[in-house]
Order: sequence, then C-alpha cells, then structure tokens
Amino acid sequence: MRIVNTTCIFPKGYDIFKALDRLKSAGFDVADIALDYYVETNGGFVSDGWREWTMEVKKHAESIGLELYQCHGVGLPEGFYNNPNDYAYRGLEFAGMTGIKWVVMHPQEIKGRTAPEFDNEFVEKSIKWFGPLIEHAKEVGTGVAIENLPWPNCNRIAPLAAIVDGLRAEHSGAKVGICWDTGHANIFGTRPSEIKVLGDRLVTLHIHDNHGWPDDEHQIPYYGTYDWTEFIHTLREMDYKGEFVLEAHHQMIDAADDIELQNRLMREMLEVSHKILALP
Repeated sequence: MRIVNTTCIFPKGYDIFKALDRLKSAGFDVADIALDYYVETNGGFVSDGWREWTMEVKKHAESIGLELYQCHGVGLPEGFYNNPNDYAYRGLEFAGMTGIKWVVMHPQEIKGRTAPEFDNEFVEKSIKWFGPLIEHAKEVGTGVAIENLPWPNCNRIAPLAAIVDGLRAEHSGAKVGICWDTGHANIFGTRPSEIKVLGDRLVTLHIHDNHGWPDDEHQIPYYGTYDWTEFIHTLREMDYKGEFVLEAHHQMIDAADDIELQNRLMREMLEVSHKILALP
C-alpha cells in the first residue's frame, strides 16, 4: 500500500505546479489532485485552455517522478450530474488525460430526508444522479469513487454499498466503488471494523483524524480519536487493494504563513503513515 498526499493541504488556488514540487520534496511519490480547490480561482482548470493546462500538469508530474493516482472531483449542488459542460465532467476528462485511476465524488443528501427510512429513496436517486457521470468516466478511462460524508444518509454503509451495486449493475464495465473517509466515519462513531462488509466496493481512502461529533477537523492521524490499529487490521482482513491517501489538511492550512512548519508537517504525515502501515 503506497502513501499518497493531496494538493488540498495547500490553500485554494495555490499554484498546482509548486504544490506538486513540494509534495515530491517532502518524500511523496504519489499524489492526489484536489480539483475542487481550483474551481473558484479563475485558474487553468476553469480556463478555455484547460486541456493544455491539464497536459502541462501531467508533464510536470512526470518530470519530477510524481505519479498522479487520484483526484477529488467537482460536485454539483443539486446532485444532478447530467450536463457534459459542468466541471464534474471536466474533472473526469482531466483524470482520463493524466492517467488518474479514481475520481472521488460526493453523494448528495436529500434535504430533510436523511433518516434511515429514506435510505431507499436516497439510493434510487443517487443511482440516477450518478448514472451519466459513470458512463462518461468509462468513456474517458477513469473510475468514480463515491465518498462517505459527514451527514447521516451519506455516511451509512448499507446505502452507499447499495448505490455502488446499482451503478455496477446498470453500467457494465464501469469502474465504480467507495472512497472511505476515516474522519467522516469517526464523526458518526462508525467503527473501522464495520467497513469489512464493503468488500471489493472499497477502492480508495481519505485518511485523517478528528475528535468525533460534530467537527470535521481533518487532522493528521493520532491527533484525534480514530482507532488506527483497528483500521489497518481491517484493511488487511479485507485484502484492500488501494492506496493510503491522506487528506489531513487542517494543520497545514493553519500554518499557511510558515513554510518550514508546513514542511515539518508534511514529513510528519509521511512518518505517521508508515507507522500505521507497519502496526502489528
């Protein structure tokens, strides 16, 4: 299992080429691109020349020996992924052009209908919402990983698994699975061992820590209360095939004006990740 770090540890709009350089300098050989951080900043991703910008990102990563493994896609407020001109689709094309394996996307809660009795409705609507996106991902050669989020229906394992099963059944040959976010799980008290039922639906991860309900703190592991021993044991029991993808940006953002502290924090992320992966 390789350790991956994300560009979202830097502020929104931070120069992507500099972000990749800094990740590589900190010891990371594999990266996640937070595309959602580049939508509101009038940068290359949202420009008319976004395809050229994408190829520049790809070439730069290759030139420094950094693999682009995953990216965080761009969500739509209404949850209807049905307009090929939306940035959600552009994110998939970015992934296809750069060889990224998984695009992490958010499911959409149904306002006022998040209790378990509405899970069937949530599943049915989510399969409809994601359908066109899944087809486009298949066309461009990437996969979609649906993330558990810190609100009720989007954090329960059973409906998320049902969404993936439904999408796999309706879109033969598509790559679709779940990105399990450890911090979001901890907010709702979901034990790490509970994810064993996901089986091969679990395709990637968002790794960070917090102190449980209600704050989504995105701390470096061991700064919160998540049980990392139980988690790594569970991944081994599941024979998890994906990578160990960090999304611990809180301390980095707080240290935005202190480059040396940020560099120490990145090294700490790498060290603590190796510690978790080596747990007996």
